[in-house]
Amino acid sequence: MTCQPKNLLIIGGGPCGLITLRNCLYRGTFTKVQLVERQDDVGGVWYQNHTPDRHRSQWPTPAYPGLIGNVIPEFLSFSEHPFPAPPREYQPFPTLAETNAYLKKFACPFIEKGHIRLNLEVIGVEEVVDGGWTVRMKDWNQSGVIMEETWDAVVITTVWFDNPHFPDTPGLQELQRQQSNNVRHAINWTGPYGDYEGKRVLIIGNANSANEMAAQLASVAQTPIYRSTRRISVFPSLPDTRIQDIGPINRYTIRDNDKIVAHVQDGTTIENIDIVLFGTGYYPHVPYLRVLRPEPDPQTGARTLIPLTSRTTVPTRIPSLHNQILYAYNPTLAFIGAPTSFIPFTLADLTSTWLSLAWSGLILIPPTPEARLAYERSRLRTLAEQRSESDNPSDLINFHFLGRYELEYARSLREDIVRVSEGLDGVLARWDDEQDERRFAMYAKKMESLQASRD
Repeated sequence: MTCQPKNLLIIGGGPCGLITLRNCLYRGTFTKVQLVERQDDVGGVWYQNHTPDRHRSQWPTPAYPGLIGNVIPEFLSFSEHPFPAPPREYQPFPTLAETNAYLKKFACPFIEKGHIRLNLEVIGVEEVVDGGWTVRMKDWNQSGVIMEETWDAVVITTVWFDNPHFPDTPGLQELQRQQSNNVRHAINWTGPYGDYEGKRVLIIGNANSANEMAAQLASVAQTPIYRSTRRISVFPSLPDTRIQDIGPINRYTIRDNDKIVAHVQDGTTIENIDIVLFGTGYYPHVPYLRVLRPEPDPQTGARTLIPLTSRTTVPTRIPSLHNQILYAYNPTLAFIGAPTSFIPFTLADLTSTWLSLAWSGLILIPPTPEARLAYERSRLRTLAEQRSESDNPSDLINFHFLGRYELEYARSLREDIVRVSEGLDGVLARWDDEQDERRFAMYAKKMESLQASRD
């Protein structure tokens, strides 16, 4: 089956959106391709707006001043657009400012040519019965006036980072209700300043965000900093005697003096906590999206509009995706950035190239919704098998984090691409064993750079 829309709208001006725009413009056969971004500049989570406007919406970002990434330039480079090496011998990992500068330079010609429109906040995407998608936006260039457009196809790249995940721990909702300012998430982290000084802090999680927050707080907050983990971390961090690891939290309570008590799984308690800080990641959700029911409503016979995504979807995922990209029931809706990866720029380059060729009719997709759902069924079986291997499965074992299956997934897409466009064989990342070895070597490099920074 071929699916060949002509007018495409890409939602989101972060790395996934920008590379999708480039690849659809230069590797596809479309009449019109545009990208809309709600902020006043591109970059997505790599952009920080330092001049907030009280007359418009504001959006937090997981990035913070002074952030140093965990990915080397090779894997931050879009094909045919290399990332410049940082000018520091001991620190090969680019900073927030350097990554933002790379993305802005990449986007500049597309802004100049009118392919990117800024200050447009998408508030609704709805599937149309006769084909196409209605998109509603607030135009912050005109004080938030609502406008409406119709497009043949839509690519959504805003999947994760608006949706902070909090674990379902007894007492947490009550704690959030009573002390909302003392229950925080990494999405709002701006550094170890202000009211953290001298406070007793509990951090939940041991991935990059949690480890970085703990390290930064160690010289500011009351020590020890408590870090609640469920297992040994696979993410690079230096040992620090000021950080004390404890087990999972079973529940939270509040004392009469308004101090928080964390009840640890081993039966111990951590008393007099001032702030609980969550570095527990994000969940995939696109609240502004509505699709037509795949089957008519049994009561009315109509194909009414329903949300596609929900926080309550089990297992957590964007449902009904072919190859984690195309919506099975209407393949004129696509997602770039749904699969999570340790090298997301490189993976987004690959998946958006695949999409541009599929929508150009060069890569064939399965002919029926049932056939396009085969990928999801297979992935769900694999996921169930993975989670059954442990009585304490990691949150990294989820539908969209491919882990040890990422190389197989990427190679399959790359083979589809090169089969119909041989010239891209020498352009795209190889996704071979040598590349995978360099990716794994990043972790040792990160430990070396952390140690050099401490020394």
